[in-house]
Amino acid sequence: MNTPIEAMQADSDDSSAWTRRAIWLLLGLGLFRVLYLALDPFDLVHDEAYYWDWSRQLDYGYFSKPPMIAWIIGLSTRLLGDHEFAVRLPASLLGTGSLAFVFLLARRMYDAKVGFWAMLLAAMTPGNAAMSLLMTIDSPFLFFWSVAMYCFWRLLERGEDRWKWLIATTLVIGLGLLTKQTMAGMLVFGGLFVLLSREDRHEAIRPTLYICAIGALLFLAPVFYWNYQHDWVTLHHTSEHFQGEPVSVLRRVAISLEFVGGLFGVISPVTFFLFICVTAFGLFAFRSVGRRERYLLCLSALPMVLVLGLSLKQRLELNWPAPFFSAGIILVAAWALGHVQLPNLFLKPAEWRLRYAATVGAIFLAGTYAMPLALPLLGLNGSKVDVLVRLRGWEELGSEVGSRLERHEERSQAMIVTAGRAVASELAFYMPQHPKVYLWGDNQFPLSQYDVWGGPDETKSRDFLLVAHQGEEIPLPLKLAFQSIQPLEEVEVEVGPNRKHAVTIYRGQGFRGWSVAKSIQADQQTMHR
Repeated sequence: MNTPIEAMQADSDDSSAWTRRAIWLLLGLGLFRVLYLALDPFDLVHDEAYYWDWSRQLDYGYFSKPPMIAWIIGLSTRLLGDHEFAVRLPASLLGTGSLAFVFLLARRMYDAKVGFWAMLLAAMTPGNAAMSLLMTIDSPFLFFWSVAMYCFWRLLERGEDRWKWLIATTLVIGLGLLTKQTMAGMLVFGGLFVLLSREDRHEAIRPTLYICAIGALLFLAPVFYWNYQHDWVTLHHTSEHFQGEPVSVLRRVAISLEFVGGLFGVISPVTFFLFICVTAFGLFAFRSVGRRERYLLCLSALPMVLVLGLSLKQRLELNWPAPFFSAGIILVAAWALGHVQLPNLFLKPAEWRLRYAATVGAIFLAGTYAMPLALPLLGLNGSKVDVLVRLRGWEELGSEVGSRLERHEERSQAMIVTAGRAVASELAFYMPQHPKVYLWGDNQFPLSQYDVWGGPDETKSRDFLLVAHQGEEIPLPLKLAFQSIQPLEEVEVEVGPNRKHAVTIYRGQGFRGWSVAKSIQADQQTMHR
């Protein structure tokens, strides 16, 4: 029989072993992701190219999001250059870093073994892989959310160094708010936990958490000022996300079930099944579970219930509930390893469930990583089974358009695109000249950052290159703002059977100004009313 000292030593050795495994997993996964990016398996998605274009004009706010995504891409590309690896490298670093804080929180709450399994399950999901490969808004957002979960828990431990965790929590939530508006959920659900937790309820009458919330919200002051200068465009855009679809009740249920079905694929089937069951068990026994479990449930199950309710009102993107899975997966790992007592109902805790979930997740993860590399080798590029077909051909299109412009001895570093935001941002990135792109649209209200930026400076008699979809003429108001417009060449890039990128390049001479074109457009719209 071991003495208490021997038992403590064994626990310490066991904790060290699981911590080492977690560190090796983290380092190995991070290195693999960086090397994978270096292979350059697919072009930038539209949002990545769009945010890269933001990073060329750094500001305190943008049309649809706060400025952090542009700041991060801007830092990376200024250090490493304007290429895909530089744009996406922060996603790998931040996505892998978020897993580290899942481990730290789980170890702090339970032990290193729970931390390892929670981190492994979170890593073995296609969704986490995608967010660590694509530099969209979710990569930095999930990082700050994971760090905030850990820092806020340390703050609530009320140790001697509490003031340090107050500063850290305030800073991280503030940076998260500069990344995505949804970070406000950390304040909402963190505050809800304080009110629902018997051990923490007294914090509601102390100044600490109010200082944290106010300090974090102050980070948004520049964003609010930017919106004030731009007619609150971000707030208007965000409000549009919560407008329901005018469909029948059955259709609403079908849309919600479609959303849930998509989550099974994004999270991996077994892990998401365990997440649903364990968090549901936790809500059922909310009053009897411990403080740790209530914290995790307030950051996973409760917001997930709201998301599922919202899915009955409107169609949601699969990335919306992404921040809520980390806390839930920690709860799953702790439950399976016997640290959490929940109603068994039809599912009993066992470590083999974690192994099974990780194995199935690894299979889905391997397919996610292999698909962009395997499809070209199998000759299925651009075929019906190529789910990445929308991401293909942009580099070739940019190169082709760029070479045609050189052939016509055009040295303009600016162009006007009428073919939509995707074409505008992809051409801006992939054309060797990296031209400044202006997007023409017939909308009355801003639909993208290009509308916020507006057109070129009012320099009359300036020549421009214009790009339109093949078969579509230049809009009449824009055409009338030029002395003459002549077609130069058509560019086609095949990306699959019956699918291609096709544009027509024009030369516009003697541009009379963006305001002139918009005035003509306004007159036309008035006449049609």
